[in-house]
Amino acid sequence: MNNQTRTSFKRWALPKLSVQQLVLLAVLIALSFILGRLSITTQIMRISFVFLASSLMGKWFGPLWTTMVMVLLDFVKTNFFGGGHWSPIMAIGVLVAGLIYGAFFYQEKPDAKVAWWKVIVAVLFITILVNLLINTAALLVLYSPHKSWSVFFSMMATRLPKNIIFFPIQVLMTYFALNNTVVRDLSKKFFK
Repeated sequence: MNNQTRTSFKRWALPKLSVQQLVLLAVLIALSFILGRLSITTQIMRISFVFLASSLMGKWFGPLWTTMVMVLLDFVKTNFFGGGHWSPIMAIGVLVAGLIYGAFFYQEKPDAKVAWWKVIVAVLFITILVNLLINTAALLVLYSPHKSWSVFFSMMATRLPKNIIFFPIQVLMTYFALNNTVVRDLSKKFFK
C-alpha cells in the first residue's frame, strides 16, 4: 500500500484521541448546545448556527468521529432538551451532514487552511442533499398524512427560500470559522 492510499484511508479511520483532544471535542459539544439554544426562530423558519461547531468537528476529528458525535448530540438534544422524541429518520440527515463535514474539512495538516472550493461544495451538498432532500423527505414521512411527490415538492418549496438566503451566509461563516488564527493555533496545539 503506497503513501497516497494510506493517506486517503486515514481520513476514514477512527483514531484514538488524546485527553486534550477529548476535552476539545467536549468543548465543541458544549458549543453545539449553546449555538442550538441561540438560534433565531420566527413563525416560518428557524436559523441555527450549530453548523459552526459541526464544521470544526469535521476539521479536527474527521468524518467518523464527527458523524458519531453529531448523531449522539441529536439524540440527546431531542430527547432531553428539545421536548420531543428522537427519530432515526431525521437522524439520517444528521449522519450525512457529519460525513460531509468530516470528508471535506478534515486535513492531514490540521493547521492548514481549508480552501474556498471545499467550503462551497460542502455547504452546497448539505443545503441540497441534507436540508432540502433528506430532511424534507423525513418531515413528509413523519408529519404529513398525504405522502406524494406533490406534497414533497410543496414542502420543499416552503424550505427553499431560507436555504437560498442562508447559503452564502453559511459559506462565509464556515470559511472564516475554519480558517481564523485562533482555530489554526488550536490545531497546532492539539493536533501535532
